[in-house]
Amino acid sequence: MKLVSERTKQIANKPLIYKATDFKDTRVASLRNFSIYYKVTDKEVIITAFWDNRQDPKKLLKILENKK
Repeated sequence: MKLVSERTKQIANKPLIYKATDFKDTRVASLRNFSIYYKVTDKEVIITAFWDNRQDPKKLLKILENKK
């Protein structure tokens, strides 16, 4: 939990430092076996998925496609 808290604080402070994805306005921050997918707006950072990278990536694709 501490690592997740630290990473989300980093995202809040400098949201554009992590890698852009192929999904519109979506970025990803890796965190060992997990990834945090998020979008940045003028007013906020929205976490769209907290993903266990050991899962089927097709599930993630469905989640991210529905968060346009």
